[in-house]
Amino acid sequence: MKAFIAYAIVVIGIPYLAGLLFGQIVTLPLSLVVGLCRSRSDESTLAQAFVQAAAWSLSGSTKGLVADHILHICMDVFNGFGAFLAAGLIFHMFGLYPGVSVLLILGAWEIFFTVAYGQSYRGLFSTLAGIVVGRFVVRWLWNAA
Repeated sequence: MKAFIAYAIVVIGIPYLAGLLFGQIVTLPLSLVVGLCRSRSDESTLAQAFVQAAAWSLSGSTKGLVADHILHICMDVFNGFGAFLAAGLIFHMFGLYPGVSVLLILGAWEIFFTVAYGQSYRGLFSTLAGIVVGRFVVRWLWNAA
C-alpha cells in the first residue's frame, strides 16, 4: 500500500511542482547577479532584452544574451534535479527505494509539458539532465544513509 501511495504522489505530479519551486529558489541569486551585471541603458532596450529572453525560453531561439541562456539552462537543470530530490524524499519517507520507474514518470511529465505547451527542446533536455543527475545524487544519498 505504501508503494501505491508513493507512486500515486509521483504520478499526480507533486515532485514535478516541487522541482519547479526548487529550481526557481536556487537560481534566484544567479538571476539577480545577471540582472545587476547588465549595462544601464534606456527602458526600451531593457524591455527588448526581456522579450528576447522570454522568447528564447519558450522557443529556443538563439537571440539574446549569453548570460540569459546560461541562466535558463541552469534553471531547467535545477528544476529536474529538485523534482527527483522531492520524489526521493517521498520514497524515503515511505521507506522505499525510488526505482527507474520514478525516473521515467518524471521524464514523461517533462515531455508532456514540453509537447503540450510547445516549449523548446532545450528546456526538455536540460530538465531531463537534471532528473538524471538527481537520480544519481539520490542513489548516492540512499547508499550513504
